[in-house]
Amino acid sequence: MFKKFLITLTAVILSFQVLADDKEKTTTLPEITDGQQYYALAKFSGPEKEVIEFFSFNSATCFKLDTTFNLTQKVSTNLPKNVKFKRYHLSNYSPLDKELAQAWAIANVLGIQDEIATELFNGIHNDKTIKTADDIKGVFVNLGIDEKKFENMKDNFLVKAFELQQNEAIEELQPAKIPSFYINGRYLINPNGLDNRSNESSINDYSRVINYLIELKD
Repeated sequence: MFKKFLITLTAVILSFQVLADDKEKTTTLPEITDGQQYYALAKFSGPEKEVIEFFSFNSATCFKLDTTFNLTQKVSTNLPKNVKFKRYHLSNYSPLDKELAQAWAIANVLGIQDEIATELFNGIHNDKTIKTADDIKGVFVNLGIDEKKFENMKDNFLVKAFELQQNEAIEELQPAKIPSFYINGRYLINPNGLDNRSNESSINDYSRVINYLIELKD
């Protein structure tokens, strides 16, 4: 009787082990390869390890990924501490993008980029209250930046420098889609090649692939 019990118990344990092994096999992520999760670009690697994201507040895709899935926050917080993360706004995606790109530069210099991003995304896509340059200025005013300071910031040296870096990065890398993530000026993430079993798995795979490419040596 006891022998039969041991045989049955062993069979149950083995069956659970098989199920666990099968589950592990099905959830194992594929090897990261050029042409699948990323594309190698004909560029020289930069002197520093960095990740650049291009986006636009006018993009419905950027809005969803930023506000619903927190893509930018998850990617940036999961980076090694020695890696710089830069987020640049396109200036030619829509008629208002030039003003939004300048506003993004001002927000970065003032250190309120997270608050501004939330307000601009919501104002454009949810509340539909941002349609002009004055509406953009109104967002800053609502966050405690008076109109005079906002206007003066447009000529601020650091703002001009940020805008220059932003425009040079756009000209050099020429992003065709947004959001786009470039690693070390050498690799471009291919969203279609990431783990697409769920939205969460896809977002997590961004970090996995980006962190892999940061250390990749050609």
